[in-house]
Amino acid sequence: MQLINYSLISLISFSGLLIGMVLAFTAKEELEPGKKYFILLQKLTLLLILIFLLNFFNINLYLRIIIYVLFIFLMTINIKSQIIYPALATVFFLSSKNPELFITNSILIFLYGFPAGSLFAKKLIKKKKLFVLKNIFLNYFWFVVIAIILKLIF
Repeated sequence: MQLINYSLISLISFSGLLIGMVLAFTAKEELEPGKKYFILLQKLTLLLILIFLLNFFNINLYLRIIIYVLFIFLMTINIKSQIIYPALATVFFLSSKNPELFITNSILIFLYGFPAGSLFAKKLIKKKKLFVLKNIFLNYFWFVVIAIILKLIF
């Protein structure tokens, strides 16, 4: 895959965060009651990404079970999405080796951005939109940077 196409797709996947931010500012009154659903949606999306990735690499069933148990344990400690996005950049890169997996995981990363962007904006909802947008870029743009660096190196 050409670098320009890969880079554009990484930006599109990243834009889920921006749509999540817009959603937060559009429906401010729904943020607090929807918080638990946003968190659930994040966890389910991450689980789907993991399932597709492990199935693609055809990993042994026992090892998969261990990875799923470890994943479920990690999901109970609520890792911040700012820490998860660099891992998603690695998944994005690994997925690029297979077109079907790449499309699927790109869409799932985009969908993961909706609740991540909404929850991030929720913390800063009293600030100006431009301030929140700047903070989203500062906290999450590493996804695009890491994804492109990995493509350039490998």
